[in-house]
Amino acid sequence: MNKQTREQVIDEVVVEIYEAYPEILERFGEAGKIRCLEDNHHHFDHLETAAKLDDPQVFTNYAVWLTNLLTQRGMSKHHVIDNFQRIHDVLGTKATPDSQAYQKLLQAGIDAVK
Repeated sequence: MNKQTREQVIDEVVVEIYEAYPEILERFGEAGKIRCLEDNHHHFDHLETAAKLDDPQVFTNYAVWLTNLLTQRGMSKHHVIDNFQRIHDVLGTKATPDSQAYQKLLQAGIDAVK
């Protein structure tokens, strides 16, 4: 996925998250929003790696690790699932060679976290 499309998807997903959960902004402030952007870049890094290796376990291991980390910091696994689902849905509106592969990996990650 090219950098511009990746940035568009991430920006759209973060806007959606903060519209759906305004309490996150209240709780974590602008620093939390910056962290959310960074987290979404990490999600895409792992999606890209898993897709290149054709190994869904790379992404599912990351999803489980991330969920454990974030729940220790007061977040819920539902936030991770919601974030992955939002990426999945936004990718569905993009016609890129990687979209379908990433969507399959995201679904595997969601299933692993559930």
